[in-house]
Amino acid sequence: MPTAELTEDDVAAWLDVLDDTERSRVARLAIPRTRIEYASAHALTRAMLSAASGEAPTAFRYEIGFKGKPRAFIGDRPLDLHFNISHTDGLVAVAVSRHCELGIDVEAVDRSVDLAVADRYFFGAEADWLAVQPRDRQLESFLRLWTLKEAYIKATGRGLSQPLDEFWFDVDPPRIRFTPAIDDDERAWRFHQRVLADRFMVSAGWRSAGGVDLGLVVEMKRSAELF
Repeated sequence: MPTAELTEDDVAAWLDVLDDTERSRVARLAIPRTRIEYASAHALTRAMLSAASGEAPTAFRYEIGFKGKPRAFIGDRPLDLHFNISHTDGLVAVAVSRHCELGIDVEAVDRSVDLAVADRYFFGAEADWLAVQPRDRQLESFLRLWTLKEAYIKATGRGLSQPLDEFWFDVDPPRIRFTPAIDDDERAWRFHQRVLADRFMVSAGWRSAGGVDLGLVVEMKRSAELF
């Protein structure tokens, strides 16, 4: 969902949909644009969970679950949905699934990036691939790798506690590879990547049970469509 043109007045109506913890977090954020992005991301999450479950957007409460990932509940009943949130300057993204844990990451393609991060933290083959990309495509190439890596570590719940050089990606099409340090089946993982609105690199990843392919629907929401 685009957020670049939203103001604090635009998102104020959504605060009633958020819970006390979310509203307190919004109030503590010092930068107006950050408040807008946080409120937008959490309102979008509630709208998508509501659409998928048939419950009211205000019905959900959250608990921190396995590996620090939030889980949604209706009262004491865990909601049979998995979700993940990402936001960057100008866009918020939410992924929801009934079947598996998943991760999503979004980055603005014009953001400032220290490309040396790849040499320090990425798997060697990724850094080598990045080094031979044309200069005018190096930022885009870096973000292709970065968002895929973020999607994976968000799906597993490990976050940046997972060393980024213990797995790597083939980019076209996106395909994960594991070093012996990771005991997992790379064939079970699926990734999707695209550029939205010519400005945002978005990657999503999920582990399919039994390697079964699941359908993926990508939809650009507008703020007026939320509630």
